[in-house]
Amino acid sequence: MFRKSHLLLSASLLATALTGHLPARARATAAVPTLRYSLAMPAPQTHYFEVKMELGGFPAEYTDVKMPVWAPGSYLVREYAKNVEGFQARTAGGQALAFEKINKNTWRVKHPKQANFQVSYRVYAFELSVRTSFVDADHGYLNGSSVFMYPADNKMLGSTVVVQPAAGWAKVSTALRPAADGAKFTYKAASYDELADSPMEIGNQKVLEFTANGTPHQVAMYGTYQADDAKLAAEMKKVCEEAHRVLGQNPLDHYVFIVHNLERGGGGLEHLYSTTLEVGRTAYGTDAGMKSFLGLVAHEYFHLWNVKRIRPVALGPFNYDQENYTHMLWVSEGMTEYYSKQILQRAGVLSREEYLGKLANAIGEVENTPGNKVQSAAESSFDAWIKYYRPNENAINTQISYYSKGDLIGTWLDLNIAQATQGQKHLDDVFRLLYDTYYKKAGRGFTDQEYQDAVATVAGRRFDDFFQSSVYGTKPIDFATALGYAGLNLTSAPLTTSGTLGATFSNRTGKLLVTSVLRDGAAWNTGLNVNDEILLINGAAPSEETVKSLLNGSVGNEVALQVRRDGLPRDLKIKMLANPDIKFQIQPMPNPTAAQQKVLAKWLGK
Repeated sequence: MFRKSHLLLSASLLATALTGHLPARARATAAVPTLRYSLAMPAPQTHYFEVKMELGGFPAEYTDVKMPVWAPGSYLVREYAKNVEGFQARTAGGQALAFEKINKNTWRVKHPKQANFQVSYRVYAFELSVRTSFVDADHGYLNGSSVFMYPADNKMLGSTVVVQPAAGWAKVSTALRPAADGAKFTYKAASYDELADSPMEIGNQKVLEFTANGTPHQVAMYGTYQADDAKLAAEMKKVCEEAHRVLGQNPLDHYVFIVHNLERGGGGLEHLYSTTLEVGRTAYGTDAGMKSFLGLVAHEYFHLWNVKRIRPVALGPFNYDQENYTHMLWVSEGMTEYYSKQILQRAGVLSREEYLGKLANAIGEVENTPGNKVQSAAESSFDAWIKYYRPNENAINTQISYYSKGDLIGTWLDLNIAQATQGQKHLDDVFRLLYDTYYKKAGRGFTDQEYQDAVATVAGRRFDDFFQSSVYGTKPIDFATALGYAGLNLTSAPLTTSGTLGATFSNRTGKLLVTSVLRDGAAWNTGLNVNDEILLINGAAPSEETVKSLLNGSVGNEVALQVRRDGLPRDLKIKMLANPDIKFQIQPMPNPTAAQQKVLAKWLGK
């Protein structure tokens, strides 16, 4: 996706682009198409947004209007059209126009000899997540792709958006710029891409403000929470400024954080000039909770560069009708996760010891996931649409997260670039090269090969074998050697000496059910199934003590289970196996060389 300056067309150029196939005389008089949205929520307690589109200068027999099927940044087809009701089309004078729905997310409006017409519809919005839309008696939140339709052949057309908040609501927080006429709650979007990429929080939210890198930032806080607002803003400012130093270039003139403070919260979604975050409302009250929140801030804010501007070629301009496939989400998301921890460490939020502890845990998370031996980071990225967002009970055995694997690939590349350049360059320089070459100069995304070439240019050597075997393949990453370049020892030991069944359990509505069975574990080999209900453990009804024996028995012990499967009892005898999980630890070497110290300084600072 390009910056706004790349998206805007002058009126004359836009007219040429949209009327270039008309005869010369017609081109001389053809009007530039216009698009105006009105967004209302007159009865918010019913969970409906009401949308009106006013289209002008569309001299055709019919116009197709579309609702996207997904939201950029969240790689799952969500079928937003399923929430649309009451679609109508009328002339500018109010006369009904014929229309038909021609596929799941396209409505064909027939308006012969009517260049100006209106479309209206309602959207049911009752899913409060960073990827969807929601409205109730307290507030409204929307992602543009789940609420606003667009004329199919005019996605690059700019628009005006007029928001009509519910009675008693006084604020709209969005990254959309105010319209030139200064009318209240009236905004402009340079294209549908910008409209879809600019969420809105509507209500009476508290708004905090700070300036980072010379850019005004707003923080729209919905919901009750307990925090020192001044301290919170100062910590966010520190993180934002440290993120900026990675590339040293500021693509912003404004930025908006939308924060939903909920009973349970977690996650975020990046946008071109904003982000939405979900946070547990008590998170700010503990050191761990605050660091977790700041890690989320760092992750989504770094997306300003990585994804929104430095991006795989498949991720923009977007096709909103279907999946947009790429093998590179391990870069877009995984390396963003890598930088979220790097940014916190550089900003002093995490100590070096805390950072290395998190890295050791991240290595353990990946290495102890059976799916890491089955699915590569590139495959995980490509299949995100059908696997990552739709995990089943066997996912742990067949999948690896492109977030966690990409995080570790970033670690390996950063250390190896620093070693190859004698501590002169590192991964930051790769992102700077990508930003200058593809975003600023070429105005497009990069291909898989171009990413590898950029790494080679910075490092002065190629890592093709690593990419082939450990990014596009499932060969284990050699972390010990990479960390050794920085004078660090990676050690490992069994996570526990206890035996294990290789299964997990959950108490649901008073029933102890099997929730996962790990590949090649005791339960896997014996035939214990997910959804089996545990009736007896060694002849006794399940209790806290007997369940603990399932999780922490001795290697070689045989456990007798009676389970209910498909309504019938079944007896199984399972022999405990050694737990295969490994715990990793990273410690400094006692006498690092000067070369190792240079690599460490480049990687984690002095």
